[in-house]
Amino acid sequence: MTTLLPTKSFLSLAIKASFSTLVMTTYAFANTGNSSQESDVETMQIYGHQYEGYAEHMPQSGTKTDVEWLDVPQSVSVVTKTEMEDRGAVRLVDALDGVAGVNNTLGEGSRDQFVIRGFDALNDMYRDGMRDDGTLQSYRSLANIERVEVVKGAAGALYGRGSAGGIINLVTKRANGDTFTHVNGSVGSNSQYVGQVDSSFSFSDKVNGRVNLEYREGDSYVDHVDSNDFFIAPTLRFLPAQNHIIDIDVEYAHQELVPYRGVPSHNGKPVDVPVDTFYGGTNDYQKSDSLRLAVNYEWQLNQDWVWNNRASYSHIELEQKGTRQGTVTAGEVSQTVNNFGYDPRTTTTLQSELVWETSDNQLMIGADYNQINIDLTLASDKTLPPKDIYDPVVGPTPDPGFKPFRDNTTTTTGVYIQDVYTLGDLSLIGNVRYDSMDLEQQKTGAEKENLDDDKVSYRAGLVYRISDDVSVYGSLARSWQLPYSGIYINPKLAEFFQTDLKEVGAKAYLLDNALMLNAAIFQIDQEQPQTNTDGDVIAKIEARHQGLELEARGKITEEWDISVGYSYLDAEDKDTGKKPNDVSDHLFSLWSTYQLDDNWRLGGGVKYVGDRYSGNDEAVALGDYTTVDLMTAYTTGSHKIQANVYNLFDEKYILGATNGKSGLNQIGYGAPVEFMLSYGYQF
Repeated sequence: MTTLLPTKSFLSLAIKASFSTLVMTTYAFANTGNSSQESDVETMQIYGHQYEGYAEHMPQSGTKTDVEWLDVPQSVSVVTKTEMEDRGAVRLVDALDGVAGVNNTLGEGSRDQFVIRGFDALNDMYRDGMRDDGTLQSYRSLANIERVEVVKGAAGALYGRGSAGGIINLVTKRANGDTFTHVNGSVGSNSQYVGQVDSSFSFSDKVNGRVNLEYREGDSYVDHVDSNDFFIAPTLRFLPAQNHIIDIDVEYAHQELVPYRGVPSHNGKPVDVPVDTFYGGTNDYQKSDSLRLAVNYEWQLNQDWVWNNRASYSHIELEQKGTRQGTVTAGEVSQTVNNFGYDPRTTTTLQSELVWETSDNQLMIGADYNQINIDLTLASDKTLPPKDIYDPVVGPTPDPGFKPFRDNTTTTTGVYIQDVYTLGDLSLIGNVRYDSMDLEQQKTGAEKENLDDDKVSYRAGLVYRISDDVSVYGSLARSWQLPYSGIYINPKLAEFFQTDLKEVGAKAYLLDNALMLNAAIFQIDQEQPQTNTDGDVIAKIEARHQGLELEARGKITEEWDISVGYSYLDAEDKDTGKKPNDVSDHLFSLWSTYQLDDNWRLGGGVKYVGDRYSGNDEAVALGDYTTVDLMTAYTTGSHKIQANVYNLFDEKYILGATNGKSGLNQIGYGAPVEFMLSYGYQF
């Protein structure tokens, strides 16, 4: 007799089977010899050091509340502390290597810069849910980062302006009362040295402290390019009374580096020169000092109500002298020197959120205020003689100094509401946000310019639980982007950009909730109005980015961690059919580690980036590439030794290109084979 499964059970099995294809190839090569599975991925495994796994069931960036990952109607990826540690990640770019739909780009050779679903995310960085503007022009430290959460797609209904392709939220380490001290020292290729200290302690039953300290220095695989960094982040937690928690954070970062502007292009390809070739000035530099202060006050009024109040202030002073490539003519590239600086750049953020939760409903009401003040200094010297594109002779270049150029103030005030209503297996989520945005610009010797508008963002989502560990979802969302991210006013871009998201997907837990699986199909449409000097819209640039993402994170067995992601992206200008700058059609990443016994841990991974182009007219083909990394770690007692090898097969590839027209001749090669050897000790 044939037995028919109930519809929900059939759908659940079908979705689990589809997800399983993402990891079965890897799983087939395992010889675990042990079928035991971890029933709770939050439980730490003790192998001399602590490993927490690659799964995080309660990322808060998708809703800013404790809604479970299965019930968030949007793709949310989390890179845990354990995965960052296994990868030997020192900078943020190392940590995000395995997130589906996310890729790094050149960032003018001086800062973190990522592309999410084909949209630049330079100004979509957050720290503990608040805009992270202070270290915008630098490489962020991971020393005090607990995990990194990535929300993909328009997120303006929660976070306000920006977030066409998504946002990146850095969740910092807290003083939770544990007592320990971790020290770690690393040496690597190109004279790289890293020293780190993470110390947690308790002053009393009401006051806890923690401090993270990091020092980095090193040369580079590119001639004349080096860096020197210092970072310290003390934090305090006060427990003045029951149900009251106050966190006070301080971060100070000092960074010195030589910007790497890459190589020019010729005949539609990057110039084929050794990866250590430098075209800049030997006296180029970037120096920055960044200070951030933040306070978070959580008050649990009763079992149903929680009130969070946050404030942050950042202050950055920066100077950069950079020699840049211009156009290529007859085998020579023109050059300019462009100096700029922040004197200073400050950001002030205030945020208040009240959450009311019952058995079947969660309501959040919030308001925030954000103001960025930029005193920009700028100077240039365009009299440099051209260089041979294949044999550049380098030396010092003129230093035009730092002259006052313009002052900009961007102020946004927003109020928002989110409601999550659960009816049996069905959850409905709605977000509406109102923003008032005002931009002021004062150029030296010119009249003050203004740009302001009021906008409404939204998200509407539906989640259906097929079973306790499988859900399907659909969502619609709208966000608004400020031209030039609000840091500059151009009279010909006097209207805000509109971004609309459509997404459907499925999420599941496998292996007793140890493995998280996510699949999403999405379409993002953006309109970029072009205006005349009177502010009238005369044309529109319309972009459409649509694609597929598959991702798995967590444990296959108690000893075996895995992080694997694939994304296909069809991104184009709807009028021209051309791809945007530095956007790949295919991204694939696999990273896995295996705990052999109480002492040995082995791992490795592969990353593939598909074909890309430099500029927005597909003028320069950047090609595709594949890199392979390996790691091994040995722990005994409080000691740990770890070795990482990056780009094992010494693949020569293009890391990325600077945005816009200038990117045609500022194309960066990626690093050749490198290694890092680390020693850690726990007190």
